[in-house]
Amino acid sequence: MFIVQRIYAYRPDPEQTAVFIDRLYPRGIRKEVFATALWLKDITPSANLRRWYHENPAEHFDGFVSRYHEELHGDTEQTAIRQLLELERQHGSVLLLTAVKNPHHSHVSALEQFLGTSFEYRD
Repeated sequence: MFIVQRIYAYRPDPEQTAVFIDRLYPRGIRKEVFATALWLKDITPSANLRRWYHENPAEHFDGFVSRYHEELHGDTEQTAIRQLLELERQHGSVLLLTAVKNPHHSHVSALEQFLGTSFEYRD
């Protein structure tokens, strides 16, 4: 089970496995808090794809999802995906942390589609 939460609402819990799934360090998050989560940069969209998407998110979303899915087939990305799935297998649930304001319309939902699973989204 994957649970999605914005990192700004995250409170470290030793009982919870947390993974940050954004490429950029989240503004305003203390290093002590951030250090309690695993940062899987290799599971995030490339910088070029991210920049292209942000030029016009409403118009580019479908193309972004398709291009991001292509990127996720790379060797480095597949290693990160296997690591994420192994964490879920070992711990039962994994808290996916993101700084994006609308995870339903971002790489988070595209990752959910790619994995073929349903994420639980927390506010």
